[in-house]
Amino acid sequence: MSISWYIQRIKTFSAKEIVYRVKQRARTHVLDKKIYDRQATAEIALPKSSIISDDSAHFMYPIFEKAIDIFKPIDWHLDVQSQKSFPKKFAHKINIRSDEYGSAKHVWEVNRLLFLTHIAKLYSEKKEAKYLELFMFHLTSWKNANPYLTGVNWYSNIEVNLRLINWYYCWNLLKIDELCKANNTVEQFVNEVWQPLINEHAEFSHRHPSLYSSANNHLISEYAGLFVAAAGFDIPQKKARLKYAQKGLEKEILLQNSSEGINREEAAEYIQFIDDFFLIAASVARQHKIKFSTSYNERLHSMARYLNTFMDVNYNYPMYGDGDDGFVLRPDAGGHFNNFKSLLAAFASYFEDPALKRSDLEWDEKCSLILGEKGQQIFEALPSAGDLASTNSFYKDQGHFIFRKKFKDDARKETYLHFDAAPLGFLSIAAHGHADALSFMLHVDGQPIFADVGTFTYHTHKELRKYFVSTLAHNTICINGRNQASLAGPTMWLNHYQSKVLSANENSITATHNGYSKEGVTHVREIRYDRNADEFTIIDTLAGNKYSAEIPFHLHPSVSVELSGNTATLTHPTTRSVQVTLDKSLTYRIVRGEDTPKTMGWYSEHFGERNPTNVLYAKMECNGTVRFETKIKVSA
Repeated sequence: MSISWYIQRIKTFSAKEIVYRVKQRARTHVLDKKIYDRQATAEIALPKSSIISDDSAHFMYPIFEKAIDIFKPIDWHLDVQSQKSFPKKFAHKINIRSDEYGSAKHVWEVNRLLFLTHIAKLYSEKKEAKYLELFMFHLTSWKNANPYLTGVNWYSNIEVNLRLINWYYCWNLLKIDELCKANNTVEQFVNEVWQPLINEHAEFSHRHPSLYSSANNHLISEYAGLFVAAAGFDIPQKKARLKYAQKGLEKEILLQNSSEGINREEAAEYIQFIDDFFLIAASVARQHKIKFSTSYNERLHSMARYLNTFMDVNYNYPMYGDGDDGFVLRPDAGGHFNNFKSLLAAFASYFEDPALKRSDLEWDEKCSLILGEKGQQIFEALPSAGDLASTNSFYKDQGHFIFRKKFKDDARKETYLHFDAAPLGFLSIAAHGHADALSFMLHVDGQPIFADVGTFTYHTHKELRKYFVSTLAHNTICINGRNQASLAGPTMWLNHYQSKVLSANENSITATHNGYSKEGVTHVREIRYDRNADEFTIIDTLAGNKYSAEIPFHLHPSVSVELSGNTATLTHPTTRSVQVTLDKSLTYRIVRGEDTPKTMGWYSEHFGERNPTNVLYAKMECNGTVRFETKIKVSA
């Protein structure tokens, strides 16, 4: 990274964090370097594998927009998207924030080893030795290719802890304790390969915490991974590590999630990620007769209730903030996986709460992995009382407002609008927030119509990263071509805006933010909902002296648009149509898939994917106070 980035990053530190960072630097670049320099790195002979040697055997496992063949040897340092490789050198000296070696995110996705639970599950179901051999082959290969502190797979602590959690479930699926007693080869593998890896990972987890301005989902993962390892494995200092990790989880569930159950990172897709960590820890604790506090379980239950209300009738969610298709567990080994839906079923069972069990909610493999046969029995016996009513869900304290209308004649018919008057993000860098104050998303009959455009990337494609997090890439108003906050790095914001809800009732929300105070401009947005007419009215009021205003409405790629004068008709293959009456003082045009003169008209539903989409776009030079009114009517 550039010197300017480091200067900006230091600006986000408190005095205590500066002391912590100095100590952390000594840990990573002095103490860890000594361990790295003196360790022996003799390779272990790879176990035989009949699947690996069978040229006709293939199984493709998804890695974002690519896939790897998990029935073949794996290059653990290769970015499968760019085909570049990261070097096998001291982990803390590797630069992941450039395109030099490719995308570390793609490498890490392979090395989270989520696919091992699928292989372990195949063995547990079929009892065929070839799957056990394959499992031992991959883990031995991984150990040989990734000596402690060597390579990019020891760079990030979150990756270390994801492996620990997956290994816990693999251990149980394979019934390793029983296998070791009956199979000398397995016992040798555990003693020489697996247990040493577990010990190294647990030690790394404890020694490299993400604290202060980095204490977001990474810290949650670290406590969860270490807790699961200490509860389930015979690691050094087991009791002390368990106590440390549980104390951290108890603290962070309250700090990082509001009393309403909303995650403070303001990144919707991360909700399923952190919910999994907290639920897995609670479930593992229950299995090992470890008790979490009442406040922990109550906050987790609040998170489950928010998860339910912020999904539409088709289990789609408003994609505010960053999303990177990150999962804690993926035993299904399929394509794109709706973990929000899976989590809701697991929560319904864990809390034995009928209000979380929608009538069409189903149990799946991941639920079984976490909660077992007993969890499934509870779920199936639970009456369904969770079909969402035709009522709004307003979370005024956190700034999230959901208008919802259901229809008695058709259970799949629904109008859903999410209005964002929330903070930028969590802690001093708001790492995974987007500059999206006063943005909205509209879903009709379980499909997004007006959409958040997504994330696409973190550290590669820098100009595209800047676009996808920008104010212009959201359904709000951009002033003077600037963001509502200052983007100082791919995952670092400065000069955070403050949002304020001015009024809220069942039919109307009015909010503002101060993100353009330096431009001398204020923006107030009111959203009114006429439930009987199924029509939204959006009233934007801007005030300032000589400024430009850009007003974009981003549509989902599946939505077609016809623009005639100030009327736009939006159609979707499976939903009711939508008519938009645009403000007469503005001249709108349709922008689609443009990179010049500016980037606009792109959509990224999944990490690493980018597809063109339609944007209704207008720009106006303003002076003084102006008012724009937009009406959005959903057809009957």
